[in-house]
Amino acid sequence: MISLQNYLNAIQRIGKGTGKRVHRFRREARNAALEAQKAVPCWIMPHHRISETLPAEIGSFDLVIIDEASQSDLSALPVLLRGSKLLIVGDDRQVAPQAIGMEEDRLKELMNKHLEDQIPAFRNQLSPDRSIYDLARVVFAKNGVMLKEHFRCVAPIIEYSKKQFYKHELKPLRLPLASEVIAPPLVDVKVKNGRREKTINSAEIEFIVQDIARICNDQRFVDRSIGVVSLLGQEQANKIWDRLLEVLETSVLKKHRIVCGDARMFQGRERDVIYLSMVVAPNDLGSPLSSEVFSQRFNVAASRARDQMVLVRSVEKNDLLSGDYLRHSLIDHFSQPFESNSNNLHSIGRDLCDSRLEREIFDWLKSSGYRFRPKVAVGIHIVDFVVEGVSDKRLAIECDGDKYQGPESWTQSIEKQRALERTGWKFWRCFASSFILSRDKIIDELEATLRDYGILPDTEFEYNDKITATKEVNVSASELIELSKVRKFKRILKSSIWLFDQ
Repeated sequence: MISLQNYLNAIQRIGKGTGKRVHRFRREARNAALEAQKAVPCWIMPHHRISETLPAEIGSFDLVIIDEASQSDLSALPVLLRGSKLLIVGDDRQVAPQAIGMEEDRLKELMNKHLEDQIPAFRNQLSPDRSIYDLARVVFAKNGVMLKEHFRCVAPIIEYSKKQFYKHELKPLRLPLASEVIAPPLVDVKVKNGRREKTINSAEIEFIVQDIARICNDQRFVDRSIGVVSLLGQEQANKIWDRLLEVLETSVLKKHRIVCGDARMFQGRERDVIYLSMVVAPNDLGSPLSSEVFSQRFNVAASRARDQMVLVRSVEKNDLLSGDYLRHSLIDHFSQPFESNSNNLHSIGRDLCDSRLEREIFDWLKSSGYRFRPKVAVGIHIVDFVVEGVSDKRLAIECDGDKYQGPESWTQSIEKQRALERTGWKFWRCFASSFILSRDKIIDELEATLRDYGILPDTEFEYNDKITATKEVNVSASELIELSKVRKFKRILKSSIWLFDQ
């Protein structure tokens, strides 16, 4: 404890690292950390702090984990040397370091000078525009593992990244609890009369500010976090933040953890609701976004929202240039998130039941007044029934054995159950043979299980199965001049036209 307190004192005195005595404080921190390391099993800190304060001893930690390694440049190399074993976690399809302001000729000169003796296969991965993750993918090429299960976004949101950047390899496993549901999860807003002036689109800024002000006064969003991502530079996000400071109290900004930035700033972050500002307008479409850098940014931007993602644009898809694939694909996603409507199975209907046993369970749940849905899609999995109660209680019901499907079907069903149980799901299984022989006993068992989980009948429940919505907002240039006045833009908000598409 003494060494740990000495370490904390030294860190506090280092501060921003600009004082006259900072070198002495860093030395004190390293000496204290050498002793405190033995008592503290896990240290979590940024790269620069490790180099500043931890002893420079090779293999001093049993395991070093670098998270968001695709954002870590070569400054993280000293961190790797401190580990006997390494775990590098990253994603080459997300934002990577950029050697901004460094001339290519100068870069080649430095690499030729200092990396001449480096292993040829590794040399290119040691440039400033490559990440630690890039280096690890080459050095440990045989030891890579792709984590495919996705737990952040609801399925309609993550489907864009899933199909555009991950070749459908991701497995979304999040079905929001009743208190988390925001319907619809995808909202497409077309702002009329939007104009782009360099990297600013004032009409999009005003709509986003208005809408955030609206939901901050909505009880359904009382505990929701909010983010705004500019799809074209940081300046648009800065203007939105400035307007929010004018409109909302600081306490509201903190309560909803409102953050504005470009995709790079949102790497590793998430929010319940995310607004995407496309910025481009018919008067200035700019250049098509086709490079790998922009693909990474769109992937990050479109995968930060947990429950709702709002696209704010001033262009129709037909306005865009033919080679502007990323913007085309994003607009398409909001109109039809899934390639087939069969992926949307969130509707209540007895016709969805594909066996006699399922129909029997459906009839009993309905006649008993339970809140339930059949054939619920949870990523790649389909759950036969999901029964819901108050306080976000829910139970998954699986019906087995009504018709022959082969032994592999049972294996897949158990794997599905285990995957969902790891995310907190509770399951109850029913076999057709047991149901036929002892129907009343099985029904009593199901009713007792529901009661034990706190799930009671609720005949007033109505599920909202809307996935997407479109909104068209007409904001004229003359009105924009007055939008800095809070009363004015509140009046315009009330006159907005909402158009919902199922």
